[in-house]
Amino acid sequence: MKIKLHGGTQEIGGSCIEVDTEYCKIALDYGIKIDEEIKRQLPTDFDAVVISHAHLDHSGSLLNLTKQKPTIIGSKMTREVTMDLLLDMIKIQTLKKKIYSHDYQDVEIIRRNWWSRNSAALPGMAINLYSAGHVAGAKMTHVQSEGKHILYTGDFCVHSSEILDGCDITKLPKKPDALITESTYGGKIREDRTKLVDKFFEKIRSTIERKGNILIPTFAFHRSQEMAKRIDQAMKKGRIPRYKVYTISPLAKRITGYFNENKDYFRKEIKQQEKPFKYKHVKHLFRTTQIREPAIVICTSGFGHAGASLHLLAEWASNQNDSVIITSGYLPPNSPLTHAKEDRVFNYKENTIDVKAEVEQIELSGHADQKELIQLVELVKPKKTILVHGNLDQAQILSDKISKLTEVFIPERNESITI
Repeated sequence: MKIKLHGGTQEIGGSCIEVDTEYCKIALDYGIKIDEEIKRQLPTDFDAVVISHAHLDHSGSLLNLTKQKPTIIGSKMTREVTMDLLLDMIKIQTLKKKIYSHDYQDVEIIRRNWWSRNSAALPGMAINLYSAGHVAGAKMTHVQSEGKHILYTGDFCVHSSEILDGCDITKLPKKPDALITESTYGGKIREDRTKLVDKFFEKIRSTIERKGNILIPTFAFHRSQEMAKRIDQAMKKGRIPRYKVYTISPLAKRITGYFNENKDYFRKEIKQQEKPFKYKHVKHLFRTTQIREPAIVICTSGFGHAGASLHLLAEWASNQNDSVIITSGYLPPNSPLTHAKEDRVFNYKENTIDVKAEVEQIELSGHADQKELIQLVELVKPKKTILVHGNLDQAQILSDKISKLTEVFIPERNESITI
């Protein structure tokens, strides 16, 4: 069995891992590097592609497979959301008037070739999926072939959130020949989630007291719904004062419909609610001109490089009464949010905007931190561990921590490892 790393090596984004055996060749994820203008070319000669979850850095290159039509494997939620994300990507490229070789029919080809199941048999190979806890429908992939077996985590999270149970790592297959795991937070131990949520609400309360606007950039899939549910519940319980709260994203609105229709993906208390993602205090808007200030606005893009979040960042950043709360852990180095937070200045169109608003990063992330990553290695006991989906410094720190437990590899792009 040979493993070849085509993306997500010593970096975050573009995940694609080839598993090649005598009888079968598959890809684990097939993503894009979102902040790159020139898209990388991935191999297309796969018998099957397993998609761990719907984020585009794990699924965004699927349209390049429409001629080969390999079998695609992933959860139902991952399929439905991925289709919408691919359609949205085509729409954005069309609006930018860029030459793009794919259309809506290509998305339908991907849909028709998708198997929504937790296990699959391919020639000489067995595939089983396990809940990963990162976002709704996220799965880890266990591959058995030629008397060997590997476990690929994709993005995963051990701790639970308000809406989603974390990954139960005690139920994962033990002693794989290779564990391929993300290392996004390989060098970081986060504060307890309840303390981070307390900080989040304290920032909201203090901004409400001075009647400021609160911008919460987030992603259309999962984080938008999780954030809206979090704030809606907090206002219902009196944890934060009532305030105007808006979401702005047609894509997030469609995905919220999937969440209401597929309650089985979520925690027990969510399953018991008739329409758990129908909110009392959160209203959906279609454009920023509909906002009645002061308000809390949850909107895309999560990295602040486009969409309503960039527009509102430019509009509100110069007001000292306003706040920007960044809840993702990773930000691209050249993101306007990164510059607003670290440099207190960013460029918007042809203007340079000085940042006077409060900008705080409170990492309510869905990724495992160093403590959880080590816990995974200790419980699973892999012979080899391959670190992906993490910048080199994070992977090296994690490698040092687990090197006595397992043989560790931090591969470069296109490097091969034989199992």
